[in-house]
Amino acid sequence: MVKAISAWSLWRTSRSAIILIIAVDLAALGAALASPGAVTQSELGTAALLASLSIVYSRFTVGWERARRALRQEKLPTLCPNLLATWTFAAAVLLPMTLVAAVIVAAAIAEWPARNIAGQATPHRYVYSTAGAILAATAAHGCMALALPAPLALALAALSYMAVGLAAVALAMLSAGQRQALRLLLKAESHKLEVLTIALATAQVQLITLHIPLAWLSLPAAIVIQRWAVQSDLHVADDPTIRPMTEAAWLTVAREVVAACPVTAIMRIQTTDPAAVSLVARMQVGCDAIGAMGKSGLAILLADCPGANAESLAMRMRTALQQRGVSALVAVAAKPRDGHTSADLLAVSEAELITRAAARRPSESLGPEA
Repeated sequence: MVKAISAWSLWRTSRSAIILIIAVDLAALGAALASPGAVTQSELGTAALLASLSIVYSRFTVGWERARRALRQEKLPTLCPNLLATWTFAAAVLLPMTLVAAVIVAAAIAEWPARNIAGQATPHRYVYSTAGAILAATAAHGCMALALPAPLALALAALSYMAVGLAAVALAMLSAGQRQALRLLLKAESHKLEVLTIALATAQVQLITLHIPLAWLSLPAAIVIQRWAVQSDLHVADDPTIRPMTEAAWLTVAREVVAACPVTAIMRIQTTDPAAVSLVARMQVGCDAIGAMGKSGLAILLADCPGANAESLAMRMRTALQQRGVSALVAVAAKPRDGHTSADLLAVSEAELITRAAARRPSESLGPEA
């Protein structure tokens, strides 16, 4: 374990970044241990319920979240908010800080499989983000202790939770010189899901206050919102000048998404004509990630796309390419029909391309593939 920690990329960042990150981690630990106090049986029960809800949510949505994070790593590699604040914020408002920290840590452990994506999540970043959540919860907890009317205190707690969490991430980015990521973080559109989550968390507090079993209503609501977030991230912008991902990056994304999604497809287009890329971008048919596969053309990842839909798309793609005068071969492979890994789907689609090329060779003079 010591050897693994010593290999973290954290130690290769600037000294100021290392000092800040460790300081935040220690501050979160201190906040969790500073006020042990007496814990009632009712508070233990509420903590267990909130932790259970966060764990069930993570177990239920792990595949979706892995796909969403993998697809976003080329567009927004550092920003991928989740809905765990639905329960961690409620804990911050209702429970002593020791139990709040326990709920946050339980939620973080359950969420790790969704974040553990090659090239994106690293252990030290996740430890830091968990520490940031504890500090955000500490700020929210302090707001509830003020002599304010309950609705005002709750609103102030929600704002404090978001502000402190945002400040922790922004300071880390600033100290590490990640200015491009910081600009993305400061955009309002980056926090739509976070604001929605805090709104759901505020409703969660009210439900628990009314009758604690009502807290379970937050689970289906969070799952529906999570699914909406995934669908929002499954489509590229309608940009005819979109550039394909590098082959290495696309292979990483494809491996994670195919592993996470029960139904997925890969389309291969054997052409180097730039018009094919523009056409794929404009068709807007669920082309979630477009990769340049060396000299063999394009590979398109179609998350949540069944085999029948992928075949229909391939037919439309062949027709559209033919109408534009682009000579290209198109092949698709789908999970679970043709395999269960990205390697399986690439092999099947490659074999189909070879078969189509062989069938077409005697009549190459006839023009593009029909």
